[in-house]
Amino acid sequence: MVTRVEAEELLRTLFADPAAARATAMADLVPDPDPAVSSVGHQVVGIVLRDLGETDEALAHIREALRLARRVDAEREADVRATLGGSLVHAGRTREGLAQLDLAAAGLGGVPLARVLVRRARVRAYYFAQLEEGAADLRRALALLDGSGDDVWQARALNLVGWTSIGLGDLAAARRAFDRSIQLHEALGQPGAVAVGVHNQGWLAYLQGDLPRAFELYADAHARFEAVGQTNTELVYDRCAAYLAGGLAADALDVVERAIVARPLLAVERADLLLALAGAALEARDHARAWSAADEARGLLRAQGRLQPWVTAELLALTARAGSADRPGRLLHRVEVLIDVARGSGAPELPQALVLGAELAARSRSPRAAGLAGRWLDEASRFRNAATATTRALGWLALAQRRDAGRDLGGVLRACERGLTALDEHRASLGSQELRAFSSAHGAELAELGTRTALAAGGARRLLRWSERWRATALTVPSARSDAGTETDIAADLAALRAQHRRLADARASGEPTDRLQALATRLEQSVRQRLLHARGSGETGASLDVDELLAALAADDAVLVELVEIRGHLHAVVAGRGRVRRLEVGGAAGATKAVDFALFTLRQAARGRRAQLDVAGARLQQALLGPALGRAGDARVVVSGTSALQGVPWGLLPSLAHRPVTSTPSARLWLRARTAAPADRDRRVMLVGPGLGSGGAEVPAVAAQDPGAEVIDGNAATVAASLAALDGAALAHVAAHGHFREDSPLFSSLTLADGPLLVHDLQRLHRPPHRVVLSACESGVMAPVGDQELLGLAAALLSMGTAGVVSSLAEVDDAATVDVMVALHARLRQGGGLGDAMLAAREAAAGDPVLTATAASFTVLGT
Repeated sequence: MVTRVEAEELLRTLFADPAAARATAMADLVPDPDPAVSSVGHQVVGIVLRDLGETDEALAHIREALRLARRVDAEREADVRATLGGSLVHAGRTREGLAQLDLAAAGLGGVPLARVLVRRARVRAYYFAQLEEGAADLRRALALLDGSGDDVWQARALNLVGWTSIGLGDLAAARRAFDRSIQLHEALGQPGAVAVGVHNQGWLAYLQGDLPRAFELYADAHARFEAVGQTNTELVYDRCAAYLAGGLAADALDVVERAIVARPLLAVERADLLLALAGAALEARDHARAWSAADEARGLLRAQGRLQPWVTAELLALTARAGSADRPGRLLHRVEVLIDVARGSGAPELPQALVLGAELAARSRSPRAAGLAGRWLDEASRFRNAATATTRALGWLALAQRRDAGRDLGGVLRACERGLTALDEHRASLGSQELRAFSSAHGAELAELGTRTALAAGGARRLLRWSERWRATALTVPSARSDAGTETDIAADLAALRAQHRRLADARASGEPTDRLQALATRLEQSVRQRLLHARGSGETGASLDVDELLAALAADDAVLVELVEIRGHLHAVVAGRGRVRRLEVGGAAGATKAVDFALFTLRQAARGRRAQLDVAGARLQQALLGPALGRAGDARVVVSGTSALQGVPWGLLPSLAHRPVTSTPSARLWLRARTAAPADRDRRVMLVGPGLGSGGAEVPAVAAQDPGAEVIDGNAATVAASLAALDGAALAHVAAHGHFREDSPLFSSLTLADGPLLVHDLQRLHRPPHRVVLSACESGVMAPVGDQELLGLAAALLSMGTAGVVSSLAEVDDAATVDVMVALHARLRQGGGLGDAMLAAREAAAGDPVLTATAASFTVLGT
């Protein structure tokens, strides 16, 4: 026979092993003739079923537990009634559930009352945003639990104290409460509860703006939940939010889509995951999907009486509609309601709602709407001193927009600068280059408004500074190295990934199925990415452009910089050199993109020996990208900095550039850094040859014959480990290996070596970057524009690490012609000078032969 004390101990500790508790309850407690024991049994089964999403069956057991409890005593009845209340709330019947909790608390005292108060505090704080009332319940509960020996309920209460303390703005108290709660749950042997605590620590880190720490703790919590076979929808929602904060919309969508089909969901859980789905879809620019998910979430949340999450859903729904609204005034009433509710409930989404409302009001063109826009921007601008960097930036954006409406151009620029500075500090905390690049999207509106205002204010110098302000910033700050343990783990994952790629290649060659092998490779890639997302930044921010320093450097090199700036679909060329800065209008950005596409197509045709109009393609590029920009450049060297969308340009094909040294750079600041870089070992030159090349890397023996001091690594000796050792600190590295650009994940772009792919992630682990790199394989210079004015890819990663210059191809090249081009390039390098001079020598040697000319024009120089 089971005693009531034993039954209630099972109830108290059921979360340590819910499945075992349910089995014991069904076998030993439910059939017991003692109504107290049977009541506890039904209560245990009901709680476990509730958490599995089997709502109807769970409520049936809990109601039976209540019926039996009425035959026992008031204390038993109140405890079951509290469980019923919490379960009704969990099922979406929030007001009915709160009423049951109030009934349960009436007339109780001591520890039984404390347990009811803890459950009611959770409902009040989480579902009704009644933080003060929830905190009051928790203070009473902890006072009753102090010295009682009931560590289980004390740990639960402390976890809720942490949650409500965050809502009330006391983050130090929250940290103390979470830490103590985890300690108690660890001592009690409750891994699921420990996972909840770790999740909450991650949430606290996220709110404090420490995104790498949040990723690390969320990953830890996820692993702990998986270990006990649980899916926690709140963790899914928060991980999704963290990915979105880093600009990683695809990762956010993946996390929530997996969770939404993993198991049957309660109404509360479905509402939360729909919110996450709507936010991720919105960031991924899938407005229709965001609209649909947000609308469904709004309906569920309204029925559940959950005010704060409803604010989020309504904000997402309106944001998804705003971009395509022909008559934005129709949305104004909903925005007004949203802002009033957000303001009244203290919702953290208030600044976003205010800025969105101001945008819609400004487009409505009525006196009343104009007044609303001004008031809302004034209110949003007060958030420029908020705790988190992204909210501060939003406050500065609101102030900049308010000043823009008043034509205060200087005030706009100052506000935009302050907002971007806040985001600089945020990005400096991120160690992952990928995360820094994607997070640049948060500054897109500030950067665009600042650049547009600089153009309106006049002055080419000002426009150049603003063009540089947010351009390729992620590349100017080297990635921070992870700790030794993480570095070891990453190295192990990369080695495993390399082996997996070899198995995949063998399977494809023999016609075997590859689904499982590909799935494992994907998991290994995710493991590498997750470890890198946990890396902390150095705290270093990129320096702003010093125009005088730039002009001095250009004069010293007898060079001219042409920086392309896109403003509202129109290209401008800012030309710096000969002691001055000028601005010239070029034309439409869409026309420039078409000209680049045509040029690359023409180069591919020529490389295949087909008739191609290289001169026509070059003339189109000249007109669409530079216009009159080089009219006063004389015979100076040229450095071109295109927008992120105009990086893959074969500049040597342009008539005005074909016969002079020309290099390109993602930003003027990166060029200034590159020109002062020095090799670690001036005399060390390395030549690597990978497998499977049509030419067999034929240019390498031809170049090596003229440079006997160069180290050649080929055949089976050209492994990833040997190649990395050779590349580390080399003055010049020539790599003849197949390149694979990964558009879906640029930092997994690779070079094929004897034992598998050498990934961008491998290169980022070098202690000293190679000073100059020549990549002779087809399309080895492709980079992906991401975030806002940022780039990812093999060449971009090398520049970010400190490599001074990279020669790479943008299109398919002819193998035999590549040998001649590379021999000419290396011959010029041995005579001295930079990569621009060397590429010019290669183009001149190729003149007269269409295939040679196309091959030489397909190679471009990034850096110096």
